[in-house]
Amino acid sequence: MATKKTNKQADIQQLYTEQGRLDAHATNVMLRLDMLIEELREFKQDSKARMNKFETWMVGIVAIALTTLLATVGSLLMRLL
Repeated sequence: MATKKTNKQADIQQLYTEQGRLDAHATNVMLRLDMLIEELREFKQDSKARMNKFETWMVGIVAIALTTLLATVGSLLMRLL
């Protein structure tokens, strides 16, 4: 009987320690998720800033190409006429 009681107490003690580990693990996972969310927010802001800069460069390149094309076509038309 005494061994059954001690085994039961050991099982209860083990259950409490596992429960404590589970709580600590859950807290650790929540902290990791919070850090990941914060990193994703920073990445989103950085990416948005980079894309805005990239968009500005692309508009400039297209504008230069368009004006060059129009100037070339204009000069060819002037030579033909």
